[in-house]
Amino acid sequence: MLSTGKKVYARPKRSMRPLLKKTIIYVLSIVLAMIYLLPFYWTVIKAFRNSIFANFPPNLNPLSETSLSYFLANLRTVWSFGDFPLWYFNSVFVSACVVAGSVFVGMLSGYAFAKLKFPGRNVLFYAVLATLMIPFPVISIASYVFMLDLNWLSTYQGLILPQIASALDVFIMRQYFLTIPEEMELAAKIDGLRPWQIFFSIDLPNAKPAIAAATIFSFIGSWNNFLWPLMEVHSLNMFTLPLVLNFFKGANGTQIYWNQMMTVNILTMIPTIAIFVAFERYFINGISMTFSDGR
Repeated sequence: MLSTGKKVYARPKRSMRPLLKKTIIYVLSIVLAMIYLLPFYWTVIKAFRNSIFANFPPNLNPLSETSLSYFLANLRTVWSFGDFPLWYFNSVFVSACVVAGSVFVGMLSGYAFAKLKFPGRNVLFYAVLATLMIPFPVISIASYVFMLDLNWLSTYQGLILPQIASALDVFIMRQYFLTIPEEMELAAKIDGLRPWQIFFSIDLPNAKPAIAAATIFSFIGSWNNFLWPLMEVHSLNMFTLPLVLNFFKGANGTQIYWNQMMTVNILTMIPTIAIFVAFERYFINGISMTFSDGR
C-alpha cells in the first residue's frame, strides 16, 4: 500500500501467470534443443575418439579418450579410403548443378505462374503442385528406364537432370513473386521496360529471400539423396557421399568403424552448414514471406 498523506492507493498486484508461462516455454525449449543436439554431440565426440566400437550406453563424457590427434588420424584414414576426394567432389558438383538448375527453373516457372496471364494458368500450377504428393519411389522405376534408354546410367547428367524439376521451388518462387506490388511493374512499363527487363531488373533482385530458401531446400534434398544415386550409379567413380557411408556402416559386410563413420558424417555436414550460414539472413525472411503473404 502507498500512502500520500490524504489518499491511499493500492499497488496493482503483478500476475505470476505470464512469468510462469515464459518459464515453462524456456524450459521446454531447452529440453527440446538438448534432444535435437544430442545426436550431433555424440557424432562429434565419437569422431574425436580412437575406439571403433559403439558402447551402450554411449559415453558422452567429452574428456574421456577424446583427442584432436585421434580426429586427425580418423580424418586421414577416411580421406585416403578408396576415391574419397572424388566421391566428395561428385556430391558437391551434383548438388551445385541441381541447385543451379532447380532454382533457375523455379524462378522462371514461378514468375510465369505469378505475373503472366495465359489460359489454364491456375490449372497448370495446381497440376505442378500436385506432384509434391507423389513420392519418388513411385516414379523411380520410370526414371531409371528413361535414363537407361538414354544411356545415361552412371553419368553426371543422369544424376542431375531428374532432380532439377522441383515443384517446391516453383511454389516458393511463385508465392514470393505474388507479394511484389503490381504498381512497381506498371511504373517500369510506363518507363518503357520490356517484360524480360522488368524480370531481371525489378522482380529478381527483390526475390533474394525466396531464392535463398529455394537454394537451401534444393541443396539439402540433393545432398542427402540416397535412393536415386543407389539406383542410377553402377560405377565406383560416380559414387556420392550417401552411398559411401555404406562402406563405413557395415552394409557391405564390412566391420562398423564408428569413429571413422562419424568423421565422414562431420565432413558431410560441412557444406550443408556453410550453405545455411551463407543464406540464413535471407532464408528466414523468404520462408515467412512465402507462407504468410502468398495468395
